[in-house]
Formats: sequence, C-alpha cells, structure tokens
Amino acid sequence: MATILLVLKLLSMGRRKFGTDFQLMFRIVKVLLFFGFVTVMTILFLVCGLTITDIFAALLAFAPTGWAFLLIGQACRPALKGIGFWNSLMELARAYECMMSLVIFMPIVILSWFPFVSEFQIRLLFNQAFSRGLQISMILAGKKDKKSNT
Repeated sequence: MATILLVLKLLSMGRRKFGTDFQLMFRIVKVLLFFGFVTVMTILFLVCGLTITDIFAALLAFAPTGWAFLLIGQACRPALKGIGFWNSLMELARAYECMMSLVIFMPIVILSWFPFVSEFQIRLLFNQAFSRGLQISMILAGKKDKKSNT
C-alpha cells in the first residue's frame, strides 16, 4: 500500500511540476510508470506463478481495505497535510471511486445491451398491474370499459 501511495505522490508531484509547462515530460513519466507496472506484473506472472484468480482475489480484498485506508486518511488529514501525503490520498480516493463505480455499474451496462432485460424490468416493475389485467391500450385510446356501461 505504501508503494501505491508513493506512486500516487510521484504522480501528483509530476502533475504540479510538469502539468502545464512540460506536458511531454509528464506524459513520459506516466508512460514510465505504466511500463514499470507492466514489468512488475510480468515478473509476478512468470516467476511467482501469479494467476488471474489471484488478481481477482486481491481486488476483492482491496475493496474494504481501500475504503478503510481512505477513512483513516480523512481522520488523519492534518498529519497527512503536514508530511505532504494529502494529495496522494486524494489521488487514491479518485482511483478508488473510479474502480468501485466500474464494479457497480459495469453489470448494469452489460445487461442493458440485451433486449430481454427491459421486458423483464417492465414485468417486474408493473407486476401488480399485469396481474390485475390492466389494459393500457384501452386507457390510451379513451375507450370505456364494457362493465361500467351497465
């Protein structure tokens, strides 16, 4: 976790120093960090026998741990600002928010591509109306029910 905070600290410092004046330098720093990440992951896959299941388990373990780190960091805000790690914690919070929103909304997005899901949703939402025999077409057409005429 300390490594992640250190990398995020480097990114936030790079954004401040290279962000406006040296855009190319900042992008080179980001590319170098990306290649470093890919290199570490490749070494872990080849040498240590890391599997996709291990990565998935680590991501599931990081969800509550990341939330705890963010809450502890918020509680220790003055101390983190004093040592200069507050911006790194904010970057970590942004990354955590993006990842959690992907985890939460990606199944909804994927399911929305299928046509049967909308029919199922309509049936689920208006189940009581369907079971009573609601005839929406008669209501929209303005026709009166035959039972009420007598």
